[in-house]
Amino acid sequence: MAMDPFSLLILTISVSSFFTFQWLFHKVSPWFSRRVSPGFLSLSDKQKVEWNSRTVSTLHALLVGVFCLYILFFDDAVNEDPVWGDPTLVKTNVAITTGYLISDLLLIFYYWKAIGDKFFVVHHLAALYAYYYVLIPLPSPSMDLPVPRRTSMLLLLGGKGDTFVCCKYVNDQLFFQCRW
Repeated sequence: MAMDPFSLLILTISVSSFFTFQWLFHKVSPWFSRRVSPGFLSLSDKQKVEWNSRTVSTLHALLVGVFCLYILFFDDAVNEDPVWGDPTLVKTNVAITTGYLISDLLLIFYYWKAIGDKFFVVHHLAALYAYYYVLIPLPSPSMDLPVPRRTSMLLLLGGKGDTFVCCKYVNDQLFFQCRW
């Protein structure tokens, strides 16, 4: 059974993931850390925020990592046809990660002085952008749209010189190869 790209199930999983990771950050990690690591209580508030953030990040990585291994070794639909196979479990995993990334972005902004970093924000937004393309099926001619957009952005940023010209021609070649 194929899953619709933005089905109610995907939305529900993403929202549930968001609230679960918020709960893990605010309640479970501090509670568990106090019991397991006596040094947790001596940390400053900033350090506790970073500790809880890293704890939740680790839990997320373990969860989706195990899920990925399961998909890799046992998901027949994806293994039989990796390109066009039914990616229901993949989309479920991406929905979990989407909820986590949005949750973590909110925490980064809220606790900016403790864990704020513009590179984390860029990383999270780039991942969410990529996951959008996992959840939204595109017809094959549209798969190449990021290439001319990237070239246009480089032009807007004042790209010039031999390296830029070479990069532009490579991007244009990729664009036309993907189109045909």
